[in-house]
Amino acid sequence: METSWDDIRIAYQVAESGSLSRAGERLGMNHSTVLRHINRLEQQLGHKLFIRHQRGYRLTDAGQLLLEKMHPIVADMRRLQGTLSTLDASPSGTLRISTVSDFSPFFTPLLHAFRQEFPQIRVQIVATDDVLSLARGDVHVAIRMGAEPREPDLIARALLPVQMHYCAAESYIERHGLPRSMADINRHWWALPTGEKQRISGIRQLLEKLDPGQIAFQSNSFNDILSAVKEGMGIGPVGALQRLADSVSGLKQVEFGLSAEPSLMWFVYHKDMRRSARVQALQEFILQRLPEIQHRLG
Repeated sequence: METSWDDIRIAYQVAESGSLSRAGERLGMNHSTVLRHINRLEQQLGHKLFIRHQRGYRLTDAGQLLLEKMHPIVADMRRLQGTLSTLDASPSGTLRISTVSDFSPFFTPLLHAFRQEFPQIRVQIVATDDVLSLARGDVHVAIRMGAEPREPDLIARALLPVQMHYCAAESYIERHGLPRSMADINRHWWALPTGEKQRISGIRQLLEKLDPGQIAFQSNSFNDILSAVKEGMGIGPVGALQRLADSVSGLKQVEFGLSAEPSLMWFVYHKDMRRSARVQALQEFILQRLPEIQHRLG
């Protein structure tokens, strides 16, 4: 009997999810249906793929091999599905875009203007600090910050540099004054990011010389840090996009001898999306608006 693709696909989902119930939720199937597919596949292969235990389903050697070999196949299928769904004569349908979480106040007005020009396109934003896979088809487009993306088969278009400055509220300055040089940083309180954002040039340089005890507030969101700086909790980084999208009245830029390189913003998509009308429409729209955005950023 020929092995069913459905059986393999469902077994892969169980292997990836670790349990029948989670796999069933993702597949839209009930527990017994998923189990029936697993039992049939194991019988046809003559190998056990899973060992059942109280915490879920643990992979056997055969199951681990299935998981490893299926990863690129599933990625290809998702990418093919995404490519076929976006091959249209005119810009229409759903466009999934990933951005870092702090972009929303800046990016949403831009997307509103984009939809006014292309009302047949439905926009879905995935706001996350994680790098989502364009090769797997998780999203159609990614707006990223930092170094040029180097993953295979990606097309990356540099959009604009985004400069970050340290700022402090008047209430903080009244109580603590301002640092005049790097020698003063451990006499002040700071509001700083966590996680991957600590790798940003100006933040990494500061952290290398800063006593951790002087960090009064931390968050993985620059919007949270801006709020903390406004409240006078400490000195913190404020990006040009935040200054563009948010009122920063009452904040003073702080210069203390730190030289921070600007971060580049990138428009990134997989090479299979080159013929997607909606991806190209968004890219051209943003490129046309760059002079205006750069002017507003100063």
